[in-house]
Amino acid sequence: MAGISAGVAVQAALTRQAIALEVLKQSADLQQKSADILLESIVNVPASGNRGANVNISA
Repeated sequence: MAGISAGVAVQAALTRQAIALEVLKQSADLQQKSADILLESIVNVPASGNRGANVNISA
């Protein structure tokens, strides 16, 4: 009986670990997609010679 219980406990721990790793992977993938979207939006902003060149920091 003890062997079966230990085996079940090990299997449960491995399952929890696999789920945790998958959640971390999904989180990393979402963060990468967000970073890619942000980078794409920055790269695609049209350049302007005057826009943002002069900033009044005394206001």
